[in-house]
Amino acid sequence: MPGPEPRLHLPYREWPPTDRQLWESAMGSDDPFAEVAGARLAKASRQTYQLAWRRFLGFVAVHEPTALDLVPAERLTAQRVRLFVSNLAETKNPTSVARQVDCLYRAARLMLPERDWAWLRAIANRLRAAAPAQAATGPVITSVQLLELGQTLMDESKPPPGAPVSRKDALLYRDGLIIAFLAFVPIRRKNLTALELGRHLLREGDRWFIIIPREEAKTRTAVEFPIPALLDPYLRFYLDVVRPRLLLDATCAALWVNSKCGRLSYLSIGRIISKHAKDRLGIHISPHDARDAAATTWAVAAPNQIGVARDLLAHSDLRTTTRYYNRARGIEASRTYSQVIAGMRGEQNRRRS
Repeated sequence: MPGPEPRLHLPYREWPPTDRQLWESAMGSDDPFAEVAGARLAKASRQTYQLAWRRFLGFVAVHEPTALDLVPAERLTAQRVRLFVSNLAETKNPTSVARQVDCLYRAARLMLPERDWAWLRAIANRLRAAAPAQAATGPVITSVQLLELGQTLMDESKPPPGAPVSRKDALLYRDGLIIAFLAFVPIRRKNLTALELGRHLLREGDRWFIIIPREEAKTRTAVEFPIPALLDPYLRFYLDVVRPRLLLDATCAALWVNSKCGRLSYLSIGRIISKHAKDRLGIHISPHDARDAAATTWAVAAPNQIGVARDLLAHSDLRTTTRYYNRARGIEASRTYSQVIAGMRGEQNRRRS
């Protein structure tokens, strides 16, 4: 077939028919026994993997257009990938090159799952290992600091027993609970914003649980966190006193409500966390920093078991076999993590005394 006009990325409509067919077939697959199922991938992941394949096809179209006539399995060879890497390195840093090749590998696994792509994974791993480490851009904090900040805000705004709570104090208490909540439940901001009573926040026996269904999780992996006993009285006061004080519409199921009696927005949660961290700690903290804090906390407490953080945060590279295994592993990680926070906090208090 004639080569298309040279360009950096080959648009999907110009992909060879076989490539398009393989991609569409992969995206429609929801086989529970498959190692990778395209239909269960988050939208962002699908776009990223498709972009990597587009970039590779664009490289081939420019440098070896006749290779577009080959079937994908014959076109994607170690030699072409080496040339592709050299081409990427002309405009991208080593970390970006490694990420691009890793996404190409993931796209290949999706489209051609019957092939052995261990050699491509090995190339991606070597590129990643060779890339210079990048310094973290966010503040170095632990979940203990988030917990203490959240508790301080709640304790300051809680009225004496029997006294009514003002609207201003209700908002401050809500802010504190959100921050303390993230110390134990480091979920993504999208999921944090969407939390609803009876759907995500559930009572089982004498414990509260946060449950994120897999269809709502970025990685399509169900997430479950038990709310620790330490937060139970704070959560109860919020549900019984603070939330009703802010909420006028009884039909609203949102856990976090705003000053106008509706659901707290995605952007507002970011501003809340950033404002109190700046005012009280003197640093900027985003909701994502809370997730980094969870990994940092675990690394400090158990540096030889950092892999547990992958379970705690439900990262996309966590591979599992069944949803029951996912659930058990995630619950165990979150319970152990709560114990880690409690232990670190107790140690800090002993040092201060």
